[in-house]
This record gives sequence, C-alpha cells and structure tokens, in this order.
Amino acid sequence: MEDETEIQVEGCVTVEGQRICGDNLSVTDAGADGAVAASDGGEASAAEAPNLFAWADPIIEDPVGWAQANLLNFEILLPILYQLAAILGVLILGIMFSSRGRQLVFASIQRLPDQLRRLVEETGPTLVRPALWALGLYLAQAILAGSGMDSALVRIASSLALAWLLIRVVTAFLPEGMRKPAGWFIWLFAAFYAFGVLEEVYAWLSGVGPQFAGRTISPVFLVQAVITVAIFMFAAHWGAKQLKKRVDTLPKVDSSLRILMGNAVQIGLFFSAAMLAMAGLGIPLSGLAVLGGAIGVGLGFGMQQIVANFISGVILLTDRSIKPDDVIEVDETYGVVKSLGLRYASVITRDGKEHLIPNEMLITDKVVNWSYSNKEVRVKRRLRVEYETDLRQAVDLVVAGAVITDRVLAKPAPKCLVMEFGDEAIELEARFWINDPQNGVSNVSSEVMLNIWDKFRDAGIDIPLRHEDVLITPGSTLKVEMVRAKSGETEDV
Repeated sequence: MEDETEIQVEGCVTVEGQRICGDNLSVTDAGADGAVAASDGGEASAAEAPNLFAWADPIIEDPVGWAQANLLNFEILLPILYQLAAILGVLILGIMFSSRGRQLVFASIQRLPDQLRRLVEETGPTLVRPALWALGLYLAQAILAGSGMDSALVRIASSLALAWLLIRVVTAFLPEGMRKPAGWFIWLFAAFYAFGVLEEVYAWLSGVGPQFAGRTISPVFLVQAVITVAIFMFAAHWGAKQLKKRVDTLPKVDSSLRILMGNAVQIGLFFSAAMLAMAGLGIPLSGLAVLGGAIGVGLGFGMQQIVANFISGVILLTDRSIKPDDVIEVDETYGVVKSLGLRYASVITRDGKEHLIPNEMLITDKVVNWSYSNKEVRVKRRLRVEYETDLRQAVDLVVAGAVITDRVLAKPAPKCLVMEFGDEAIELEARFWINDPQNGVSNVSSEVMLNIWDKFRDAGIDIPLRHEDVLITPGSTLKVEMVRAKSGETEDV
C-alpha cells in the first residue's frame, strides 16, 4: 500500500477485532485508515495507560451487530457448545468419582505418620472434588487445543477450578480471620488470569500510589511486602520452635541456660528475618541508623522499666539464682517457678494462682529460695505441755508423731527440743525435714501436728489452756453495781 510507515507503540491495540498486546508493537499506518498516527518528528507517540476493558468496546458500540456476528454464527457457536459440553462432562465426572476418590485419599492418609496424619486428615478429603475438576478441565483444554479448536471457556473454567483448589489448600493453614480475605484475593487473581487481563491489571496497580524514596508505594508493593514479611516471620517462628525443642533436650545443660539459649536463638532468627525481608523488598538498610537512634531515645525515656526487666531476666538466666521448678517466696507470694522469661517469671502458688513477677523485683527485692542449693527444707512447729507431764515421754511422742508422717524424711531424723519453761506451760519445738516444698509446707505441718495430738491423747497428756488468775487480797473492797434492765428486756431472777 502507498504511504505506509511503520511506527513503534507500547501497550495494546485492537485490529479487526483481534486484541494484540506487547512492548514496541510494529503497526503499519496506511494514512487515514491507520490505527496509529505518527508524531510530526517521525518518532513514536508515548504509550497511553492500558485500557482494561478494550475487549468490551465492540459489544458496547454495536451490540446487535456483535451478537449477529458471534452468537448467531454457527462456526462460532459450535466451538462454544463443544466447550460447554466438555465443562459439563468434567463436572459430572468429578461428582461421580469424588466419593471413591475420598475413600482412596482417606485410606492413604491412614498410612502416614501420626503427626503428618493429623495435619492432613481434615483437609485432604475436601480437596478431592476440586482437584478432579481442575485435572479434568486441564485435560479437556489440552485436547481441544490439540484438535485446533477454541478452548477459551475451558481455560476460564480450569483457572477457576484451580483457584478453588488453591483456596482450599491455603485457607486450611491460615487463621480463621484471614481465610476470607485470602479466598477473595485468590478468586480475583484467577478471574483476571482467566479473562486475559492479569498483566494489564498488574501493570496498572503497580503504577498507582505515592512516591517515596524513589519507589512507588503501590498496592502491588504492599501485597508483596505483607507476603514477604509473613513468609520470613513464619520461617523464623518455625525455625525457632524447632531449635528450642532441640536445645531443651541437650544433656548436661542447666534449665536456665537452655531458656537463655532458646530466647537468644528466637531473637536472632526474628532479627535476621526482618533484615532479609527488608533486603528482599529493596528497602535500604541504612535507614536503620535513624530507627536505631529513635529506639535509643525511647529506651532512655519511656522504656526504662522494660529494659530493666529485660536485663534482669538475662541476669537471672545466666547466674541461675532462680530456676524453673524452684520454690521461692517473694513479697508474700509463695509458690513454684513455672517458667522464666525475659520480662517476668511465672510463679504458681498452692491455691492455683499464677503470679507474673517482674524480673526486676526478683533482683532488687528480698527473695527466699527454698530449693536454691537443694530441696531439703527444715520445718519448725511449737507446742506446749503441762508441768505435770512426763517431759521425756512427751519429747519421744513428738518425734514418733513426726516419723510416721509420709513426707517427713528419715534422714535427717526429726527432733524435739525443749525451748522454754514458761509461766503456764513447758514449750516444745518439733523440727523435721522434707524434700518436696513445692507440694506445700503448711499441709505437712498439719499432718505432723495431728499425729502428735493422737500420741498425746493416747498417753493422757493434755495441752494446757491459757488462763488468768484473779487474786483478791484481804481487806480489799469489791464494788457491785446494780443496773436496771432496759424496757422490753426481762430481768433475770
């Protein structure tokens, strides 16, 4: 043709109802009939923003003509019917064979190890039907394409079936609150891919957003950031969990050192995950200098208590003055140390209450560790007997009452000491040892006292009561005052 000039454009164009996309397309301009006009300088015109709905332009401009040319054309209608028949057949076959497929999957799951079986036994059977549909539609698409027939509808259906399968797999491992957003995101992605506009939507979303540090903060960047951070953090959490399990099984390592090593590993992995995520997103790590200065100012003013507890926790874990399963008493709190953290220690009392004691209090306040060097604890309990009592017999009975108590140790042996000859009675003190203070001290003391009471009662030894004597000397005057009863009350006769 005459006056034909070749120009280069970017984006997508529509030529005779065919949509062509790509970079630097070669398009022939035939004067007034051409689709693209060259600029005065002979250079290519700048590419405009892609039109996401250009495929609908023929329908909007002439719907009747488009319907006559496409829907009422037998050559176009017949491949559509073939595709609909293929889709319907795959759906029916998937429903028919899904029950048998679930049985095979369930039988296969039973052969897996226990830990892996619990992970997939609820999700595996639900994936059978969408998997059969996705596989059948993919095969139908391959057969139609191999036969030279149009397979656009089957491709759309296979994309949607694959999206359904992916949603079932992904949402099975996500928290309940994240399953719906993840499902909608996958459906949109599959729909854009099925209709062939995924690249244009991606390009459009990548260019939308404010500029910051030479980068566009677009929706695509935000999604990439969230996914990247989630992947690295999940990997760090899983790795820290596995390494902490391994550290907990190390032989000849104190429990407090194991906790310190586990916390150090966890912090190191999360810090590495944050650095890798920032590097993967292209965020300059030099910006951490400003962040570090801000954190330093915050530590100096508003986070002193938190830092103090953190450092105190490291000290407790390194010097091993308090360890898990130790029996401690601090600020009227008596209980067993369940766990030690970098901020607080968990102490469970005998009444089932769990106290979270800040680490700084364990460093600065007075703490009684009943099991610091060993768990053997001596318990003392005082009691009184009358002066008429056979004192040596009473001492022997006190020792015998302590010996027959289950939790009292035989070595060191229980003892009974005569402490004081008081004004009203002789005071004795029972001393005995236990090696399980975490099970309580008052309860074993009560059992010992009950056994001593039984021994005294069998031997006829009484526990004296406190009393006061009133002495009236000769010649003293005793004043007696009569008080009239109030109205409504009767006088005693």
